Amino acid sequence: MDIEEYLVQVIRKEKTGLIPGLILIVLTILAKIYRITVYIRRKSYDWGIKEGKSLDCTVISVGNITVGGTGKTPTVKKLALDLEAAGYNSVILSRGYKGDFDDEIGVVSDGNSITMSPDEAGDEPYLLARFLDSIPVIVGSKRQKTGKYAWARFKPDFIILDDGFQHWQVERDYDIVAIDAVHPFGEGELLPGGLLREPLSSLERADTVIITRADQVEEEKLAKIKAQIKEIKSKLKIISTKHQPTYLRNVTSNQCQAIDVQGSRVMAVSGIGNPRSFEMTLEELGANIVKKMRYQDHHSYNEDEINRLFTLATVHNVDKIITTEKDAVSMDNDLIELNNVDIDVQALGIELEILEGAETWDSVLDELEEASK
Repeated sequence: MDIEEYLVQVIRKEKTGLIPGLILIVLTILAKIYRITVYIRRKSYDWGIKEGKSLDCTVISVGNITVGGTGKTPTVKKLALDLEAAGYNSVILSRGYKGDFDDEIGVVSDGNSITMSPDEAGDEPYLLARFLDSIPVIVGSKRQKTGKYAWARFKPDFIILDDGFQHWQVERDYDIVAIDAVHPFGEGELLPGGLLREPLSSLERADTVIITRADQVEEEKLAKIKAQIKEIKSKLKIISTKHQPTYLRNVTSNQCQAIDVQGSRVMAVSGIGNPRSFEMTLEELGANIVKKMRYQDHHSYNEDEINRLFTLATVHNVDKIITTEKDAVSMDNDLIELNNVDIDVQALGIELEILEGAETWDSVLDELEEASK
């Protein structure tokens, strides 16, 4: 277990005792300092000390208020595809988190071909570029510069800011916030005493909330989540969704097949913000998970780790290794092929499926269409 996973367990009070208690006290003190920092940073824009710049097209932010996996990437994917289906052109801007690229502007995809590797772009931008082969994806930490570049080169109707809710360099026309139903509000505390990136009251800035993984909690908990959101902003649009499994893809051959894991002995491998949800999905599909391998979010797998996965898979007599599409882009296919004799590595594909609020989502698209005129 790495230090990040340990601290998350302390924050969620899954670790108890003297040492975890003392650590939590220290984290709570640091959270108060962080709260002041967040307040000052936000007010620097409100008071005009810093200025957000507008772009020449409609800007949509898809973000969250907690760290960890909340379903931003599937939300961005669905939004971009639905706008494309309605006849609009979009460009996605990402920071390229944990990518090696350090210049100001990196074109992961120009809408025709992918021009950067996962290591350069970061796993999530690369994944978006692969799924959205006709939609440009650009990385760079300075959204003003990548936004201006996107407009000058592609003249899109919409620019989508991936993970843009806490970034005010660019003015937005619409804010969508993804909230994970399994861990919705980061234990109610700001980092590092909790998992909130900013206070819950910040949801006042949002236009729409996408509750993800709503199928993995009880109806009573889901109702409480919605009520808490409405207390902050009564007119906020709320849409409940699930991560719908759609296929299994052989990581080395790239062949996709229907999902059939009923009774299979599976090793679940994930380096994502919410590994338990991924494992729950496999269990719901009928898989018998005999070994769970969890890594830090955005993990990049080295040779020793790939070798160890296959060694453990052999020891535990697994039928297949199943990972996420996000993890698959961070694995060296050549290393997998060298190890793969009898055990396939497969990536589980998912789509964001609306459970409740399909008409609300249509109204969001209508509002965006109106804003683009």
